[in-house]
Amino acid sequence: MIFMIKILNFSSDDVKVYFKSLDEALDKILEDEYSKILAVTHPVLLNIYDLKDIFKKRNIDIVVLPEGEKTKSLTKFIELSKIFFEHSLDRYSHVIVLGGGVLGDLCGFLCSVYMRGISFSLVPTTLLSMVDSSIGGKNGIDLDFGKNLLGSFYHPKNIVIDLNFLKSLPEREISSGMAEVIKYAILDDSFILDEIKKEKPDIGKLVELSIDIKSKYVKEDEREKTGKRALLNLGHTLGHAIEARTLYSRFTHGEAVSIGTCFAAFFSYCLGYANIELYKEVKSLFYKYNLPTLYPIDLDVESLRKYILKDKKNISSKIRFVIFKDFSDVFIYPTDFSQIKNCLLKWIEYEKS
Repeated sequence: MIFMIKILNFSSDDVKVYFKSLDEALDKILEDEYSKILAVTHPVLLNIYDLKDIFKKRNIDIVVLPEGEKTKSLTKFIELSKIFFEHSLDRYSHVIVLGGGVLGDLCGFLCSVYMRGISFSLVPTTLLSMVDSSIGGKNGIDLDFGKNLLGSFYHPKNIVIDLNFLKSLPEREISSGMAEVIKYAILDDSFILDEIKKEKPDIGKLVELSIDIKSKYVKEDEREKTGKRALLNLGHTLGHAIEARTLYSRFTHGEAVSIGTCFAAFFSYCLGYANIELYKEVKSLFYKYNLPTLYPIDLDVESLRKYILKDKKNISSKIRFVIFKDFSDVFIYPTDFSQIKNCLLKWIEYEKS
């Protein structure tokens, strides 16, 4: 376990990242005075770890919400708002959120608007949330007709990276998190690429390097105005569409991003920006971590149209697709669904041959 504190300096807020055990980090976090503190987590985490004891000795109440994408709903948002009110939270209160990206997105969004904004800390408990969703201040909930359609930019005050939480994660969840780590390696061909190629990579080092890379992109374009931060959506246009089309039940987010990024590499090849060897190298990185690298051929390509056309990066009728010429040479390519569909069909045929 690495022990340090890192300050992420964003334009709107400074965020403290504690690379410590939860117990140790809480002692530092609670040096600030709050009118009331509430912890929100999942029942599975409550049972696996001694969270009850950790919070009980600090007189912190715990609220438990179910796992899964369905928790990022308007219904749960209103339900949790009522819980905040019943626990007498005011604008000087603080919320500690322990869980993955779903819980972080929901609670972060609520904290950004409850009493016009209260502070919160994130304790990401999955590899995916440690390297991705906990960094950058994006929060939101899903509506029946789209993912993350209601949301805000609102940074946590603190982030606690406790690698002990990863010990209980299923291998599939570790692989899912690695999809985002590989994405960072493509965006920023640095030490992270060397590390993921090792037989036994240092997970703590990968988390730290991923946080550094994502923070750099966020700092340069905090509210996604210039297009720099949009590059972090590499693999997500197709990935999000596949997730939505399969009702968030067939693939993890990382698995969908893996498929989406492999397609981005092939799309780059189809457009003449990259060679086929780059596609093969990208595909091999995901394959190393047991991630899917092929389009699910039982999924009708045309059925993805409405989801891709609603991608949040789009401007007017143009789909802003993230492609790349090489590692560290990534850019946004304006396109349309017919061009994406044609290349998807070529990709399927290429992999059949």
